[in-house]
Amino acid sequence: MKHFRVSLTFSILSSLACLLVLTWVLLSLISFKTAEKDLLAQKNEEARVLLSAFAEIAQASLNRINEESSTKILTARLAREKDFAGITVMDGAGKAVYVIADARGTDATLQATLKKGKESFAFTPDGKYILRYAPLYRGDTVIGAARLSLSLAKEQERLKGSRHLFLAYFVLDFLLLLGFGSFMLSRIVVVPIRKLLAATKRIASGDYGHSVHVPGSAEIAELSESFNTMAEGLEKKRAEVEQTVDSLERANKALQAAREEAVRSEKMASVGLLAAGMAHEIGTPLSAIIGYAGILRDELQDDAIKADYLRRIEAESGRIDRIVRGLLDYARPTDVHCELMDISGLLTETVDLLGAQGVLKQITTSLILDDNLPRVFVDPHQLQQVLINLIINARDAIKQGGELEVAARAGKAEMLFVQSTSAPVSVMGRRKDDFHGAFSYSYLNSRDVACWLAIAVRDNGEGIAAENLGKIFDPFFTTKEPGKGTGLGLAISARIIDSFGGRIIAESEPGNGSVLTIWLPVLKDKER
Repeated sequence: MKHFRVSLTFSILSSLACLLVLTWVLLSLISFKTAEKDLLAQKNEEARVLLSAFAEIAQASLNRINEESSTKILTARLAREKDFAGITVMDGAGKAVYVIADARGTDATLQATLKKGKESFAFTPDGKYILRYAPLYRGDTVIGAARLSLSLAKEQERLKGSRHLFLAYFVLDFLLLLGFGSFMLSRIVVVPIRKLLAATKRIASGDYGHSVHVPGSAEIAELSESFNTMAEGLEKKRAEVEQTVDSLERANKALQAAREEAVRSEKMASVGLLAAGMAHEIGTPLSAIIGYAGILRDELQDDAIKADYLRRIEAESGRIDRIVRGLLDYARPTDVHCELMDISGLLTETVDLLGAQGVLKQITTSLILDDNLPRVFVDPHQLQQVLINLIINARDAIKQGGELEVAARAGKAEMLFVQSTSAPVSVMGRRKDDFHGAFSYSYLNSRDVACWLAIAVRDNGEGIAAENLGKIFDPFFTTKEPGKGTGLGLAISARIIDSFGGRIIAESEPGNGSVLTIWLPVLKDKER
């Protein structure tokens, strides 16, 4: 389960907002306390001045204070002050002798002022009033004490207004700083990081060639350079890995080809040894059987039944002889006498030869040759042997009234390769994995090959079953009825084409016929 995470912008802005709020709280406390202290100090000084002026008059005639006109005038002047909240005068005996709008009576601070003779001030518990105390002297003797009360309502209103104004300034400043901080943060940090994040995703998808250049501080620039260096390093590592994998694949293919070649060579040696032994052990008595059968046939010409028996003996003996000779042809090295030759003439000659022998009776045969086919370097006799074998196999797969086509074309490997292999046709090469392995573009596009000549023998017969397609080039594998095939024709044909440096592949779609294609290289260093 993916954990929920807030964005970097939100995290930084929320932290910035917390810092701004904390700063405002601290500054407001300091500002409020400073303003309150200044206002109270100012009010205290005002109370001291007023009380001193009253004390100058009151201490001259404390006993007649209620009768003195000057006292009354000053008291009336004080009463007109909006902040005036009362005054109390106490004589030396501690008795209140003059009280105006003050219901507090004598308090401990007033008594202490009388005893100690020192000025002082205090605030009421509710903070609404300031009380100023001053002793009254006659000479150096304290004869009384006075207390002046002033209201702090005006100062409280001023502090309240200051708080509202400061809060408004803070909100405005908070929004401005937050907006400006968000813009600068997005430009300096968030945008570069998002670019780096997008580049990281592209690299994760395999685009190691992507580089990123982002503006910002020195640290962001260094991070961008480190990121690009990392991307270049990954690109180099990927190239090295691809080269290593490609080298390993080539080595594996070469090893596989060598292993298959060794297995095939071992099979060839075994077949050759078997064929040599059979040729020696079977050939001599077989020749005697054929010879004696010929003698008896001459002597028993008048006996039709026995003559038929002898004819069958000769036919089956000849079949055994062909099998032995096929084994020898398949196993022993073939002497190849290659020459540059016109493939069009060879194809025409082969089709005409088989037609004259009656091999292609009751089927429609067509020969399709491109103009100006290049000459190829092959052994004409062995190539004709291969063509005859392929055409006869196609003839055997066709029902009466079927069609057989022999076509030849030349061109680059990619064009011919695509044209000859269209889905859903099953394809099998001469060797294991020929179609997707050795018989691949890397082989077809060899530097020594100018182009390729493709000879296709196509029929519309029953086709080759998928389970048999991979076995048709194996020795002794055949789908023909017993006595009608040895299973060596395609194996020998494929070995002959291999000796020319070419390939042979089979394409088949059950029910719609088969195509066997011979690929012959047209070499650059050979004259056409």
